[in-house]
Amino acid sequence: MAGRNSLNWSNVAHGLSYNSRHPAECARRLLQELNIHALPIQPQNIAKKLEIVIWERDMESQYDGCLMRVGDTWGILINTQIQSQSRKRFTIAHELGHYHLDREATGDRRCRGGELGFFNARGPEEQRANQFAVELLMPSPFFQEDAENLPNVGLAAIDALSARYATSLTSTAIRYTRLSPHNCAIVFSENRQIKYFAYSDDFRRNSDCYLVKNKPLHPEALASSLADTSLNETRDKRGKVPLSCWCPAKSDRLIIEHSRFLPRINKVVSFLWIPQD
Repeated sequence: MAGRNSLNWSNVAHGLSYNSRHPAECARRLLQELNIHALPIQPQNIAKKLEIVIWERDMESQYDGCLMRVGDTWGILINTQIQSQSRKRFTIAHELGHYHLDREATGDRRCRGGELGFFNARGPEEQRANQFAVELLMPSPFFQEDAENLPNVGLAAIDALSARYATSLTSTAIRYTRLSPHNCAIVFSENRQIKYFAYSDDFRRNSDCYLVKNKPLHPEALASSLADTSLNETRDKRGKVPLSCWCPAKSDRLIIEHSRFLPRINKVVSFLWIPQD
Protein backbone atom coordinates (compact mmCIF):
# COMPACT_ATOMS: atom_id res chain seq x y z
CA MET A 1 0.00 0.00 0.00
CA ALA A 2 1.31 3.44 -0.86
CA GLY A 3 1.97 5.47 2.27
CA ARG A 4 -0.52 8.12 3.23
CA ASN A 5 0.97 11.61 3.10
CA SER A 6 -2.09 13.74 3.79
CA LEU A 7 -5.15 13.88 6.04
CA ASN A 8 -8.60 14.32 4.52
CA TRP A 9 -10.70 15.66 7.38
CA SER A 10 -13.82 15.94 5.22
CA ASN A 11 -14.20 12.16 5.35
CA VAL A 12 -14.27 12.02 9.15
CA ALA A 13 -15.35 15.42 10.41
CA HIS A 14 -19.04 14.58 10.67
CA GLY A 15 -18.26 11.42 12.61
CA LEU A 16 -16.29 13.24 15.33
CA SER A 17 -17.88 14.34 18.54
CA TYR A 18 -16.24 17.21 20.36
CA ASN A 19 -15.66 17.77 24.05
CA SER A 20 -13.31 20.66 24.78
CA ARG A 21 -12.14 18.88 27.95
CA HIS A 22 -11.31 15.55 26.29
CA PRO A 23 -7.61 15.54 25.31
CA ALA A 24 -7.94 13.46 22.13
CA GLU A 25 -10.92 15.41 20.84
CA CYS A 26 -9.20 18.68 21.65
CA ALA A 27 -6.14 17.59 19.63
CA ARG A 28 -8.24 16.53 16.63
CA ARG A 29 -10.14 19.80 16.69
CA LEU A 30 -6.89 21.77 16.78
CA LEU A 31 -5.62 19.92 13.68
CA GLN A 32 -8.85 20.73 11.88
CA GLU A 33 -8.95 24.38 12.95
CA LEU A 34 -5.35 24.93 11.83
CA ASN A 35 -6.07 23.12 8.56
CA ILE A 36 -3.29 20.57 9.13
CA HIS A 37 -3.24 18.00 6.32
CA ALA A 38 0.35 16.93 5.74
CA LEU A 39 2.02 13.90 7.28
CA PRO A 40 4.10 13.60 9.32
CA ILE A 41 2.50 16.21 11.56
CA GLN A 42 5.00 18.85 12.67
CA PRO A 43 4.26 20.13 16.19
CA GLN A 44 6.89 22.85 15.69
CA ASN A 45 4.76 24.33 12.91
CA ILE A 46 1.65 24.09 15.06
CA ALA A 47 3.39 26.00 17.84
CA LYS A 48 4.44 28.67 15.33
CA LYS A 49 0.87 29.08 14.11
CA LEU A 50 -0.20 29.54 17.74
CA GLU A 51 2.60 32.11 18.24
CA ILE A 52 4.29 29.89 20.82
CA VAL A 53 8.07 30.29 20.81
CA ILE A 54 10.23 27.14 20.90
CA TRP A 55 13.84 27.16 21.98
CA GLU A 56 16.36 24.66 23.27
CA ARG A 57 18.46 25.09 26.38
CA ASP A 58 20.43 22.97 28.82
CA MET A 59 18.16 21.66 31.57
CA GLU A 60 18.53 19.19 34.38
CA SER A 61 18.69 15.73 32.83
CA GLN A 62 15.41 14.56 34.37
CA TYR A 63 13.45 17.21 32.47
CA ASP A 64 12.47 16.95 28.81
CA GLY A 65 10.54 20.16 28.39
CA CYS A 66 8.79 23.10 29.96
CA LEU A 67 5.77 25.27 29.13
CA MET A 68 6.53 28.88 30.10
CA ARG A 69 4.82 32.24 30.05
CA VAL A 70 6.59 35.61 29.99
CA GLY A 71 4.07 38.42 30.05
CA ASP A 72 1.60 37.65 27.28
CA THR A 73 4.01 35.38 25.41
CA TRP A 74 4.02 31.60 25.72
CA GLY A 75 7.03 29.43 25.04
CA ILE A 76 8.14 25.81 25.06
CA LEU A 77 11.62 25.04 26.32
CA ILE A 78 13.26 21.80 25.12
CA ASN A 79 16.21 20.13 26.83
CA THR A 80 19.22 20.19 24.50
CA GLN A 81 20.28 16.80 25.88
CA ILE A 82 17.46 15.12 23.94
CA GLN A 83 19.04 13.51 20.86
CA SER A 84 16.01 11.71 19.42
CA GLN A 85 13.97 13.81 16.99
CA SER A 86 10.84 11.76 17.67
CA ARG A 87 11.24 12.43 21.41
CA LYS A 88 11.60 16.16 20.75
CA ARG A 89 8.45 16.12 18.65
CA PHE A 90 6.54 14.25 21.35
CA THR A 91 7.81 16.68 24.00
CA ILE A 92 6.56 19.67 22.00
CA ALA A 93 3.20 17.95 21.42
CA HIS A 94 2.99 17.16 25.14
CA GLU A 95 3.62 20.80 26.10
CA LEU A 96 1.04 21.91 23.54
CA GLY A 97 -1.33 19.63 25.44
CA HIS A 98 -0.62 21.54 28.65
CA TYR A 99 -1.13 24.82 26.77
CA HIS A 100 -4.57 23.80 25.54
CA LEU A 101 -5.82 21.80 28.50
CA ASP A 102 -4.64 23.49 31.67
CA ARG A 103 -2.51 26.58 31.03
CA GLU A 104 -4.85 28.90 32.95
CA ALA A 105 -4.80 26.67 36.00
CA THR A 106 -1.12 25.79 36.15
CA GLY A 107 1.02 28.42 34.40
CA ASP A 108 4.66 27.39 33.97
CA ARG A 109 5.24 23.63 34.10
CA ARG A 110 8.35 21.51 33.85
CA CYS A 111 7.86 17.93 32.67
CA ARG A 112 10.18 15.13 33.67
CA GLY A 113 11.31 12.77 30.93
CA GLY A 114 9.57 9.86 32.58
CA GLU A 115 6.31 11.79 32.67
CA LEU A 116 6.28 11.93 28.89
CA GLY A 117 6.10 8.14 28.76
CA PHE A 118 2.92 6.16 28.49
CA PHE A 119 3.14 4.14 31.67
CA ASN A 120 4.67 6.34 34.33
CA ALA A 121 2.99 9.72 33.89
CA ARG A 122 2.56 11.29 37.30
CA GLY A 123 -0.81 12.90 37.90
CA PRO A 124 -3.89 13.42 35.74
CA GLU A 125 -2.52 16.56 34.06
CA GLU A 126 0.50 14.65 32.70
CA GLN A 127 -1.68 11.75 31.54
CA ARG A 128 -4.01 14.14 29.75
CA ALA A 129 -1.09 15.93 28.07
CA ASN A 130 0.20 12.54 26.88
CA GLN A 131 -3.21 11.65 25.45
CA PHE A 132 -3.29 14.98 23.64
CA ALA A 133 0.21 14.45 22.23
CA VAL A 134 -0.53 10.94 20.98
CA GLU A 135 -3.68 12.06 19.18
CA LEU A 136 -1.97 15.13 17.76
CA LEU A 137 0.89 13.11 16.23
CA MET A 138 -1.09 9.96 15.35
CA PRO A 139 -4.75 11.01 14.91
CA SER A 140 -6.79 7.88 15.43
CA PRO A 141 -9.17 8.08 12.40
CA PHE A 142 -6.19 8.02 10.01
CA PHE A 143 -3.72 5.96 12.02
CA GLN A 144 -6.23 3.14 12.49
CA GLU A 145 -7.14 3.10 8.80
CA ASP A 146 -3.48 3.02 7.80
CA ALA A 147 -2.77 0.19 10.26
CA GLU A 148 -5.67 -1.93 9.00
CA ASN A 149 -4.62 -1.44 5.36
CA LEU A 150 -1.06 -2.63 5.89
CA PRO A 151 -0.43 -6.19 4.66
CA ASN A 152 1.45 -7.28 7.80
CA VAL A 153 0.48 -7.55 11.44
CA GLY A 154 2.92 -6.73 14.23
CA LEU A 155 6.39 -5.20 14.26
CA ALA A 156 6.61 -4.89 10.47
CA ALA A 157 3.42 -2.80 10.45
CA ILE A 158 4.65 -0.80 13.44
CA ASP A 159 7.92 -0.04 11.61
CA ALA A 160 5.99 1.27 8.61
CA LEU A 161 3.70 3.43 10.74
CA SER A 162 6.61 4.76 12.78
CA ALA A 163 8.25 5.96 9.57
CA ARG A 164 5.04 7.41 8.18
CA TYR A 165 4.11 9.38 11.30
CA ALA A 166 7.72 10.12 12.37
CA THR A 167 7.07 8.75 15.84
CA SER A 168 9.19 6.48 18.01
CA LEU A 169 8.84 2.74 17.74
CA THR A 170 7.75 2.64 21.39
CA SER A 171 4.90 5.14 21.09
CA THR A 172 3.84 3.76 17.70
CA ALA A 173 3.79 0.19 19.03
CA ILE A 174 1.57 1.15 21.94
CA ARG A 175 -0.77 3.17 19.72
CA TYR A 176 -0.95 0.37 17.15
CA THR A 177 -1.73 -2.28 19.75
CA ARG A 178 -4.37 -0.33 21.63
CA LEU A 179 -6.25 0.46 18.40
CA SER A 180 -5.79 -3.00 16.88
CA PRO A 181 -8.79 -5.18 15.95
CA HIS A 182 -6.56 -8.23 16.59
CA ASN A 183 -6.09 -10.20 19.80
CA CYS A 184 -2.62 -8.86 20.58
CA ALA A 185 -0.30 -7.23 23.07
CA ILE A 186 2.98 -5.33 23.05
CA VAL A 187 5.45 -6.04 25.86
CA PHE A 188 8.67 -4.27 26.84
CA SER A 189 11.09 -6.26 28.95
CA GLU A 190 14.42 -5.45 30.54
CA ASN A 191 16.90 -7.70 32.36
CA ARG A 192 14.58 -10.64 31.61
CA GLN A 193 11.63 -9.03 33.38
CA ILE A 194 8.39 -7.63 31.97
CA LYS A 195 8.51 -3.88 32.58
CA TYR A 196 5.35 -2.58 30.92
CA PHE A 197 2.83 -3.55 28.29
CA ALA A 198 -0.27 -2.55 26.36
CA TYR A 199 -2.92 -4.67 24.71
CA SER A 200 -5.90 -4.59 22.40
CA ASP A 201 -9.52 -4.79 23.52
CA ASP A 202 -9.74 -8.42 22.36
CA PHE A 203 -6.68 -9.37 24.40
CA ARG A 204 -8.10 -7.64 27.47
CA ARG A 205 -11.42 -9.46 27.13
CA ASN A 206 -9.77 -12.89 26.81
CA SER A 207 -9.73 -14.54 30.24
CA ASP A 208 -6.59 -16.53 29.33
CA CYS A 209 -4.64 -13.36 28.51
CA TYR A 210 -3.19 -11.74 31.60
CA LEU A 211 0.23 -10.08 31.75
CA VAL A 212 2.06 -9.37 35.01
CA LYS A 213 4.44 -6.46 35.52
CA ASN A 214 7.93 -7.40 36.79
CA LYS A 215 7.29 -11.07 36.07
CA PRO A 216 10.48 -12.87 34.93
CA LEU A 217 10.48 -13.89 31.29
CA HIS A 218 9.73 -17.55 30.65
CA PRO A 219 12.86 -19.33 29.37
CA GLU A 220 10.93 -20.55 26.31
CA ALA A 221 9.86 -17.03 25.34
CA LEU A 222 11.82 -15.74 22.36
CA ALA A 223 12.41 -12.50 24.23
CA SER A 224 14.38 -14.38 26.85
CA SER A 225 16.97 -15.51 24.31
CA LEU A 226 17.43 -11.89 23.15
CA ALA A 227 17.97 -10.48 26.63
CA ASP A 228 21.69 -11.22 26.77
CA THR A 229 23.02 -9.60 23.60
CA SER A 230 26.60 -10.51 24.46
CA LEU A 231 25.66 -14.13 23.79
CA ASN A 232 23.32 -13.59 20.85
CA GLU A 233 24.05 -11.94 17.54
CA THR A 234 20.43 -12.34 16.43
CA ARG A 235 18.39 -9.37 17.58
CA ASP A 236 15.07 -10.25 15.98
CA LYS A 237 13.13 -13.50 16.38
CA ARG A 238 9.68 -14.57 15.29
CA GLY A 239 7.93 -17.88 15.93
CA LYS A 240 5.20 -19.76 17.75
CA VAL A 241 5.29 -20.22 21.51
CA PRO A 242 2.73 -21.46 24.04
CA LEU A 243 0.48 -18.76 25.50
CA SER A 244 1.59 -19.98 28.94
CA CYS A 245 5.07 -18.56 28.20
CA TRP A 246 3.60 -15.11 28.69
CA CYS A 247 0.35 -15.43 30.59
CA PRO A 248 -0.36 -17.31 33.84
CA ALA A 249 -2.85 -19.51 32.03
CA LYS A 250 -3.14 -23.26 31.74
CA SER A 251 -3.75 -23.00 28.01
CA ASP A 252 -0.99 -24.41 25.80
CA ARG A 253 -2.46 -22.69 22.77
CA LEU A 254 0.24 -21.51 20.41
CA ILE A 255 0.57 -17.80 19.76
CA ILE A 256 2.86 -15.81 17.47
CA GLU A 257 5.65 -13.93 19.20
CA HIS A 258 7.86 -11.45 17.39
CA SER A 259 10.61 -10.05 19.63
CA ARG A 260 13.35 -7.54 18.91
CA PHE A 261 16.20 -6.16 20.99
CA LEU A 262 16.31 -2.34 21.08
CA PRO A 263 19.89 -1.33 21.91
CA ARG A 264 19.16 2.39 22.31
CA ILE A 265 16.90 1.79 25.31
CA ASN A 266 18.37 -1.60 26.27
CA LYS A 267 14.99 -3.32 26.17
CA VAL A 268 13.34 -6.13 24.25
CA VAL A 269 10.02 -5.37 22.56
CA SER A 270 7.69 -8.32 21.95
CA PHE A 271 4.54 -8.35 19.85
CA LEU A 272 2.19 -11.16 20.91
CA TRP A 273 -0.59 -12.14 18.54
CA ILE A 274 -3.31 -14.75 18.90
CA PRO A 275 -4.68 -15.29 15.37
CA GLN A 276 -8.28 -16.33 14.95
CA ASP A 277 -8.82 -20.06 14.59
